[in-house]
Amino acid sequence: MRVPLMVGAVLALAALGGCGGGGAPTGAPTTGPTGAPTATPAAACTGTAGVPVTIGDFSFGPQEITVAAGGAVTWANAGQTTHTVTFDGGPDCGRLASGATVTRTFDTPGTFPYHCIIHPSMTGSVVVS
Repeated sequence: MRVPLMVGAVLALAALGGCGGGGAPTGAPTTGPTGAPTATPAAACTGTAGVPVTIGDFSFGPQEITVAAGGAVTWANAGQTTHTVTFDGGPDCGRLASGATVTRTFDTPGTFPYHCIIHPSMTGSVVVS
């Protein structure tokens, strides 16, 4: 059976992971300057350390946090289970293994709900004033 060229190319990309073509996939753990694991976040999930949110094994704490426009929030996974910080409508800040952190800066006022893709009952929101 012959596979059309375009279908073959799509299957080849899928076999390679389909995203980026090199380096660690989004969300793959890396080591930060202190030796602690960090996430490889989406471009929108970067910034300097901000107001802390702790990720427990199955909760975000605090569940709602308020920052001023231009402020940042840093999520730290203190649990033993991998989690995500995924904003409703995007971005997904990647998978955070135990001990990993990720930061996002918020420039626009509004309410930004998020959840863990792995554990959908885990929800939170960032209110930007």
